Amino acid sequence: MNANIIRTALVLACIAIPVAALASTYDGECTDKPQSEWLSTAAVKERFQVRGYTVGKVKSHGSCYEVYTRDESGKKIEFFVNPTDASVVAEAGKK
Repeated sequence: MNANIIRTALVLACIAIPVAALASTYDGECTDKPQSEWLSTAAVKERFQVRGYTVGKVKSHGSCYEVYTRDESGKKIEFFVNPTDASVVAEAGKK
């Protein structure tokens, strides 16, 4: 019975590690402007599409937008963006 518990715990740990790696990695500030001055998520998506990215979703995270994209080669890139002008503040996994 203890072997089954240990095996289950190991399997759950192996699943949790990659999921944790996908979590947001930027805890900084992107803007101090009120949300009434933010661009719409559709406008931000359009700005990234014009830059050549395929955009999956854009969502709010604190004072930032998170923009989930793929570049022209298909590589996944997550950007943290100032929601007032769509400028990139940080990229997931980079400091």
